[in-house]
Amino acid sequence: MKQFPFSLRLSIPLILLTFGSLLGLFSFEREVHQSYRRQEEKGINDLKFSANQISGMLEYLYRRGDVEQVEIAISKLGSERNIRLALLCDENNRVILATRYELRNHPIAEISLPNYLPEEFFKVREKMSGEVKLAQNKESTWAIYPVLLGAQPGEVRPSRVGILLVEYDILLFKQQSYADTLQRSAETSIGLAVFCIIVWLFFDKTLTGRAARLVAASNSFSQGKLDARAQLGGSDELAQIAAAFNQMGDRIQSDTEVLQDSEKRFRSLVSNLPGAVYRWVFDADWTIEFISDAIADISGYSATDFIDNRVRSFNSIIHAEDAAMVQKIIDKRILKKRDYIIEYRIIRADKTVRWVSDKGQGIFNENGDLLWLDGVIFDITKRKHAEAELRQILELKDKLAATATAQSKQLKQTLQDLQKTQAQLIQTEKMSSLGQMIAGVAHEINNPVNFIHANLSHVSTYSKNLLSLIDLYQQEYPNPKAEIADLIEDSDLEFIGEDLPKILSSMKVGTNRIREIVLSLRNFSRLDESDLKPVNIHEGIDSTLLILQSALKAQPNFDEIEIVKQYGDLPLVDCYAGQLNQVFMNILTNSIYALHNTENQDSKKHQTHSHGQIIISTSIQETNWVKISIKDNGSGIDDAVITKIFDPFFTTKPVGTGTGLGLSISYQIVVDKHGGRLECISTVGEGTEFAIEIPIAKSRS
Repeated sequence: MKQFPFSLRLSIPLILLTFGSLLGLFSFEREVHQSYRRQEEKGINDLKFSANQISGMLEYLYRRGDVEQVEIAISKLGSERNIRLALLCDENNRVILATRYELRNHPIAEISLPNYLPEEFFKVREKMSGEVKLAQNKESTWAIYPVLLGAQPGEVRPSRVGILLVEYDILLFKQQSYADTLQRSAETSIGLAVFCIIVWLFFDKTLTGRAARLVAASNSFSQGKLDARAQLGGSDELAQIAAAFNQMGDRIQSDTEVLQDSEKRFRSLVSNLPGAVYRWVFDADWTIEFISDAIADISGYSATDFIDNRVRSFNSIIHAEDAAMVQKIIDKRILKKRDYIIEYRIIRADKTVRWVSDKGQGIFNENGDLLWLDGVIFDITKRKHAEAELRQILELKDKLAATATAQSKQLKQTLQDLQKTQAQLIQTEKMSSLGQMIAGVAHEINNPVNFIHANLSHVSTYSKNLLSLIDLYQQEYPNPKAEIADLIEDSDLEFIGEDLPKILSSMKVGTNRIREIVLSLRNFSRLDESDLKPVNIHEGIDSTLLILQSALKAQPNFDEIEIVKQYGDLPLVDCYAGQLNQVFMNILTNSIYALHNTENQDSKKHQTHSHGQIIISTSIQETNWVKISIKDNGSGIDDAVITKIFDPFFTTKPVGTGTGLGLSISYQIVVDKHGGRLECISTVGEGTEFAIEIPIAKSRS
């Protein structure tokens, strides 16, 4: 479809028709509006006059007391064509008379009237002056006039003021006015249409017909008929254009003949170049205007196949994997008005692949518009094969270097893993030895302590019997011999009788305490147990704290560390008890070290004046997980250290103090062995918290 503007033969009558229609519509609408306004003004004026006359007449009749004539006057108003409603109200807004009989003796409030009219009644009575209002739908007007209904006895001026209400219909006048206006507009439109036809015929004769002959001549010229000329008589602008067109045609025909001769010489020159010279239009089809015969050696297709894309387009022989790249590079370089050099593959007529180098540039006019692309194509297949062979050699060299580097990295990683495993084995062996030693010591202590604890009850019974016997002897023999009395006095027998039960009781408390310590040592010594079994987590924590009790006490360089236990109600948890005790030992040891560190302790005291504290809390999480939190109020850990705190061999302790494996092993025990989570939460200056979460029931697979 041709785009706007259309041909003059169509455009001129279309413009005239549009202009005439718009002008007629505007004139019609404007005249209707003015006619309506005149009818509204006329209706208001007529109603004012009629209402004024009627209200005066009604007052006259009421003064005479002729009520019958008043009713006749109101009834006559109902016979008038343009009066829809007329009624007379008394001073209480009750209808006295009306053109519609059913409205009589009804209050105004019960009659369907516009809402604003009762309010106007009050204003009219107050001003004693009538008003005429246009209804909101503009189809009628309302006249509201006061009427004196007669004086009461003794009144000079009547106090009874009624209201005359008249609705005047102006819709009929508007309809008649609309019909008259429509008729006048139709007559005007017909006249305007005749005028437009006359104008169109004039333009068709003097302009569009002659322009069509000029267009036909130019079309023939553009199709290659260089001898086509425009034959237009007259001296107007179109005739001058035709004369200029004919002169231009003569020059173009002469220049074309010269250009064709030059093109023959150009073809002879480019045929001797090693590459294929081309010129193509930069359109969607890459239409080739010219390409030299050398393209036949490169592509296997003759040059005539590509001219004007008669048989195939050059774009069709570009390798499918390179076509988008070629288009993208040319678009980009043309946009920047730069020349381009592209290397890509083409598919020859014999289906073999050739590499070509395409060097070209865009030719632009003085306005910057692209006219065509000129360039030359060279066959670079041999060079590409040589480059591919060289690339393979370099790739082989890189692969060998990469293999050597990878093997070196693998060897280095293996060495690191070996060192890590060795350190872990040493640490595990140390903890296992510690557990065995603790178990042995607990066993050796437990036997004599049990012997002593078991005999204490007998000793207590024997001592009570002996003391009872001595008391009995003293009662039976109150006056012993001098030798016995001296021995009793020297031995302080009364004090022995009071102190011996206390000594035996304290010895029993001591043996109970030793037995509890031995039990805790035996619980902690389960480091070599490899079975997964239900364990009381609190017992493991308590046994670990017992081992570390000496480290928690006050020393010359630091204060005693307070242990705060906030144990929840935990069930038995499936875990490897010995390994989990090792985790508690590692974390508590780090917390004690952080609180005992002289520099940190002094800074902490200086800032908060508080003693070291470790809070151990346990709770159930997510119904089937337990959480053990170990939190200290030390100096905290900065973010740079937290990110590496679980890495093997990473430690912030001085050389010789720590191996850097405690937290790494703890992480493996919690995460890998128990399928749990271990997290370090720390704020510098506020302390550090290690949160351990493990499932309550773990699969034994």
